[in-house]
Amino acid sequence: MHKKLLFTISDDPNMFNGLRFLCRFFQNKDRFKLTLLCMAAPDSNFCRWRNGNTAGKSGSSAAEMDSNWKLAQDEALRMLQWDGFKPEHIEIKSAASMLCRIEDIEDEIGNDSYDAVVMGRRGLNRLKDFTQKSLSHRLFERHPDIPMILCRKPDLNRKNVLLCLDGSESAFNMARFVATKLKGESHLVTLCNIIKDTSYERDKSIAIFKQVEEIMSEEGFDSNMLRHMIYPSDYVPRAILDNANWGKYAVVAVGSTANARKKLLNDSVSSFLFTELTDSVLWVHP
Repeated sequence: MHKKLLFTISDDPNMFNGLRFLCRFFQNKDRFKLTLLCMAAPDSNFCRWRNGNTAGKSGSSAAEMDSNWKLAQDEALRMLQWDGFKPEHIEIKSAASMLCRIEDIEDEIGNDSYDAVVMGRRGLNRLKDFTQKSLSHRLFERHPDIPMILCRKPDLNRKNVLLCLDGSESAFNMARFVATKLKGESHLVTLCNIIKDTSYERDKSIAIFKQVEEIMSEEGFDSNMLRHMIYPSDYVPRAILDNANWGKYAVVAVGSTANARKKLLNDSVSSFLFTELTDSVLWVHP
C-alpha cells in the first residue's frame, strides 16, 4: 500500500527543504504518493492579489505572479521525477484556490487520508505563528493521529534515524511510524532512552527497547537495522540535540508526551527540538 504524504510548498524553490529531504532520504520511491499544497506567505504579493487587493498592480504583475508559481511547481515536479518519483503519484493542488492560511492544511488533511504532513522552512515559520496564536487545536485536535515531518534546514548528506523513547504511547506510535516508513530502506535506527543513571532506570530502558523491537518487527522492520543507546542526562531535550549532532543523524523521531494534541509543540522536548534542531529533520508523532 502506498504511503501518502502532504507537502506544503511555496513559490520559492530555494525553500523546498521538505522535497529535497524526501528525494535524498528515501530510496524506494515507488512506495509514496505525494500531494504538493502550494502556500504563499500571507503578506506576499501573491496572497494580496488572490484576496482581491490589487491596488497598484498591473495585469502584467498578476501574470508574473502566476508565472512564479508555475515555475516553482515545474521545478518541484522536475526535482521529484529526476529522483525517481512517478509523475502519476504526484498531485499539485492549484495555488489559485489557496487562501494562504494555515487552515488550508487542516482542510486538505480532512479531504484525504494522509500518513504525514511535511513542512519546510517557510511552512515551519507559518506553523510557529499559528501555534503562538493559540489556534493550533483546530489542526491538532481534529486530526489527532497524523505525524509531522519538519524540515528546517536539513543536512542532506546525513543518514540514519535517532528514535527517542520514553515508554509513552506516543513514542510507541512513533516507533511504528518509523518502521512503516523505513521498511526496505538502508537506514539504521538507534533506539535511544535518556535516563538518570541508576540500575532501575537501565532495567526500564531494556524493557522499553524490547517492546519497541516487537512493535517494529510486527511492521516488518528488520531487527538487524536496530541499534541501542542508553544515555544518562538530567535534561532530555539538550541530550537529544547533542546526540543528533554528534551522531549526524538525518532524522530525530520523537513522540509528544503532551496529553492533548493541541499542546504538541508545547511539550518540552518537541518544543525545544522544533526551535533548535536544524541539520536533522524532526519527526513528531502525537
